[in-house]
Amino acid sequence: MSLTDLASDHLRKAALSYPRQIAIENDGRALSWSEFDEAVERLARRLVAAGLAPGQSVMILSENSPEFLISCFAVWRAAGTMAVVHASFAPEQLDYAVRNAEPHFLFAEVEYRAAAQAALERTGTPARIIDLEMCVEPMGGMAAFDGELPKADPAAAGVIGYTSGTTGMPKPVALSHGTIGHGTQACAKIWRIDSADTILVSMPLSWLAGLIILSTTATSCGAKIHLLRRLTAEDALDALTGHGVTFFFGPTSSYVKMLNAWHQRGATGEFRLRCCISGGEARNEAIFGEWRDLTGIPVLDSYGASECWPFVTHDPGIATLPPPGSAGKLVEGARLRLVGPEGQEVAPGEVGEAQGLAPCMLMEYWKEPELTAQAMTSDGWYRIGDCARVDRDGYVYILGRASDAIVRNGTQVFPAEVEQVLSELDAVAQVAVVGLPDPDHGQSVAAAVVLRGGATADEAAMRAHCAARLAEAKIPGIIRIVKELPHNPSGKVLRREVIPMLSSMQEAKKG
Repeated sequence: MSLTDLASDHLRKAALSYPRQIAIENDGRALSWSEFDEAVERLARRLVAAGLAPGQSVMILSENSPEFLISCFAVWRAAGTMAVVHASFAPEQLDYAVRNAEPHFLFAEVEYRAAAQAALERTGTPARIIDLEMCVEPMGGMAAFDGELPKADPAAAGVIGYTSGTTGMPKPVALSHGTIGHGTQACAKIWRIDSADTILVSMPLSWLAGLIILSTTATSCGAKIHLLRRLTAEDALDALTGHGVTFFFGPTSSYVKMLNAWHQRGATGEFRLRCCISGGEARNEAIFGEWRDLTGIPVLDSYGASECWPFVTHDPGIATLPPPGSAGKLVEGARLRLVGPEGQEVAPGEVGEAQGLAPCMLMEYWKEPELTAQAMTSDGWYRIGDCARVDRDGYVYILGRASDAIVRNGTQVFPAEVEQVLSELDAVAQVAVVGLPDPDHGQSVAAAVVLRGGATADEAAMRAHCAARLAEAKIPGIIRIVKELPHNPSGKVLRREVIPMLSSMQEAKKG
């Protein structure tokens, strides 16, 4: 593996090695590797003929589709930079992304064309809009460039991904062409993905996890991509039991939803899974145990960030599983240091704020030098922002965002500690723990709990369960059963929205 390897070259190699094998299947459609590569080549040549120069950006506004992937790989083959934004972005978020990326072209799915046009007008950006559905056809008479296509500089920006915004406005994560190529090969090696695999891609392609860590990793080794337009539990189950899917990656909440859907519809079917990964949310060992009972496959973890990956996970070829609650061990080439409040490294086994180095690192927050400087240490480590500890065997335990830590009577409480204990209860499907203002103790530990379908639970019993396993300061003083938790489009719990939800419920109870 090398930082000179490029994703578009991986696609060409897959087309030469597996020309007739299916590369992408989606809603009854199928593209072979040779068809995928030919569509990318045609579009790349039309973009260059239309004036796209190396390093210039192209934006896309769309749900998941084969055309989304064709557009991305075509821009990379033309040595351009792909800027991906989620279709659910609010106007102010979309405007920020357009101003930041300054796209020369904007691919838009028909239903999002009006939103794209409005954003270009509001920002005064003279980009040409191209209907995404037409990207594999002659585009409005655009000629095809017939010379040698430019070669992307491995050090130049290949993608700008606008983060899901769980902490506010999106950040423009820029990864280089070389990082994309190198990182996806590293992921394939770590998880032992090859051309015999079928990867279910239900995460949005507008998130770097869906586009890079899943889809582009598949392309690096010729694995089939089974692509869902968007994640629904029913469609995911149909794919897992009816399309030979062998690899699934999703947040904890996606497993909760699939298990609920399985029980509600009394589903049957054969799973061919060999590897399941969770990431982006706290583990729920009870849910993952039920998933293993259903499929025969344990749910491993993947911990990292779009800015620093791959980082911590588990090799599915190793029979011994990580201890409960652990995300696994550092991958080859990754380094982790845990620091205290004054920036000093903490002693082994102690909790500290995580800083990381990984095979693939953030190039920069695109055109945001202050954000970039805040995210990186003076010696080049990425400030991940989570608190963690490492046990004597090298297993890493993630306790949650440092900014989410609750301080009660001077004791620091990490939400993941409490969530893990509540998740042990059979009735609990999902839980989010936050801190609410408390005039006497600083903050109260508050939990929003979603129950499994048909289950019942008593808040006092849940509190007693916590009291038997947690220090007094960590026992939730407030537990509320809710129908659902707020999520962003990629399935992560929006903790910042849980706080006002619980506050309102608490005020209503007082009233």
